[in-house]
Amino acid sequence: MRESIEQSWQHNRLLSALAEKDRARIIPQLDILTLFAKETVHESGEEMNYVYFPVDCIIVLISSVDEKATVEVGLIGNEGMVGAPILMGAKQSTNQALILVEGKALRLPAAVLRKEAKRRSRMREVMLNYANGLLAQSTQLAACHRYHTPTERLARLLLMVQDRLKTPEFRVTQDLLSHLLGTRRATVTQAANQLQDSGLIESVRGRIRFLDRKGIENASCSCYRIITGQHSLANTQASS
Repeated sequence: MRESIEQSWQHNRLLSALAEKDRARIIPQLDILTLFAKETVHESGEEMNYVYFPVDCIIVLISSVDEKATVEVGLIGNEGMVGAPILMGAKQSTNQALILVEGKALRLPAAVLRKEAKRRSRMREVMLNYANGLLAQSTQLAACHRYHTPTERLARLLLMVQDRLKTPEFRVTQDLLSHLLGTRRATVTQAANQLQDSGLIESVRGRIRFLDRKGIENASCSCYRIITGQHSLANTQASS
């Protein structure tokens, strides 16, 4: 198990951005978990006792008014962590954190993160820079869901998933996509069919395959480019 953690932390870019002496204090306190699609790591209003550093899974943050009124407000892969509000003093989650694509993640007790971030100013700076980037993503997604068409939003979401997986094919159902995009399943089906009829994707039995990445970028709204630009800036600042 320890050998697996020693190998896995290198695949999380936030952990990799930490100074070696800061990372050395954290690694012995990490646990590695396999997280499965549609599981949750925490619910809205639940106390956040742990933070999670994805290795090859993707976790989506979901805001809801009720069971049938939900929308994505953040997407997290191996570039970051789930539980960033802990760095700003939060103890309870304001969103549900749902596993979108199954895989492994490293789990750290929230108390350890608070202690180490308080102890080391450089570590706190790196972590807060990521937290600010995630907040910017959430703000942009709020505008995206208000102003852009279902097809544009679907293309943007698929691009964000593919960026984190680095694979042309992945599994995600239209039911789950409708949950994330805050729209009816029939609307997502129509949007997926539009992308498929244009020769951009292949959607079969819960699997999405990219056929024309550049075409999907053109079909996406401007939010994809804005969020990607914010993410690139955050990475540059973290590594400087």
